[in-house]
Amino acid sequence: MTRSLAAEELVNATSEELSTYLQSGALNTQALTHSLDYEGLDIEDWERIKRIHFCLADDVHDFITALPDRVRRIKTEHQRENIHTQGEVRGSINWSATLRTRSETGYADRSRFVCNTPYTEYDIAENRVLKRLLWHIHRTVTDELQNVKYDWRHDFWTDDQLASFDRLYKQNVHLNRIKDGPTISVSGQDMTTARQSRLPLYTEAYDLYDTFQRLQADTLDPDITKLLADTLVVPTDTPTLFELFCCFRLIRILNRTTPGFSLKPIDGESSALAHLESDDTRIEIHHDSTGDLSFHEPLDTTHRPAHAQYARYHDALADYSNTLESLTGNSHNPILYSGRPDIITEVYDTTSDEQLVSVLLGEVKYSDATQTFKQGLEELLTYRRFAEHNDSYLLDNQNISVTSLLVTNGIRTPGTSHKVSHLTGADLLNQRNDELGVSRILRSVAALSKS
Repeated sequence: MTRSLAAEELVNATSEELSTYLQSGALNTQALTHSLDYEGLDIEDWERIKRIHFCLADDVHDFITALPDRVRRIKTEHQRENIHTQGEVRGSINWSATLRTRSETGYADRSRFVCNTPYTEYDIAENRVLKRLLWHIHRTVTDELQNVKYDWRHDFWTDDQLASFDRLYKQNVHLNRIKDGPTISVSGQDMTTARQSRLPLYTEAYDLYDTFQRLQADTLDPDITKLLADTLVVPTDTPTLFELFCCFRLIRILNRTTPGFSLKPIDGESSALAHLESDDTRIEIHHDSTGDLSFHEPLDTTHRPAHAQYARYHDALADYSNTLESLTGNSHNPILYSGRPDIITEVYDTTSDEQLVSVLLGEVKYSDATQTFKQGLEELLTYRRFAEHNDSYLLDNQNISVTSLLVTNGIRTPGTSHKVSHLTGADLLNQRNDELGVSRILRSVAALSKS
């Protein structure tokens, strides 16, 4: 046994890595969204994810908590407008305008007046910023979070807080007098006016809306990446965090120790979480994705194995498929094997028609249990046997180097294997032992670079 990573230090480490890679623009945010596991949410849209994390921020929560008292002192402007009336006077009479109006009918109707009528104007710059901000928050918490019943949501927004904010937004007489949020267009001058206000309601609304705009525009300033990191990891279950942590550390090690390579921005069409490039090679790092590989093996129903035990297993799979179709009416092709490693690193020779030259298969287990270690090892070695590229098994292709990495959270193995390298989370976390971790990983990832 060796030291296991506690959830708190794992959260801190993942937040730090996440901030670094988001700020550098090196992460594929669509792949990141797919990798995250939010209980109760089925979201693979980065824009929605960002809105959710904005609403989970402490500053937003504090702002909404203080809103009921502040909104009573909402700022308005007193204006006057000319109102044409018939037989009544509202406000002071504008005699010059009244006489011009009466002259149009030859002064025949002396009951017509033009009055300077006072009214309260809510459509001012500060209120436009406020209402637009509140609309974004309200639609997010009601559309995305309200129906989530898991503990992580209640840690940020309780049912009472959601209900209270919903009533305030919909029923408050002052907020209702401001235009509806979707119809409001906030200008730069509106933002300046809100920023210069003497009321905390508006200066804080400016700060939050400015943050929201920069977040949505992927302007990853330090405060934006901190907001994402602080909120991004909290709803995620610990095993997935551990997988992301391992991915981030692997990216860091590869970026630092592969000469001639650098991290490059990646478009959303790729399933890779990140990639590094040199003049002639590309390294793609995938998480929770098969990348350009396949780990799916249909059962060959045309040839029954001659070996009696294998034949029985073959028959059991066929029986399952046929019986399932009989009971449910849904067709089901029998499957011999289907799986997916937690991490896949693919290395391509970009000078030779994007030829795949090296693959790392990684399995991650957030556990210090011996049985879980054995399970991960078995899964990893099975991935090796069934991994395919272009309908050919990787192990049968002498032009592709296949190496394997198993990461656990506390198991220390005294021996070594030429098929699998084993690391612990502490190896990756501890900077003093980082050199050992780097050497192990680089031994695992053979032929990453031709340099």
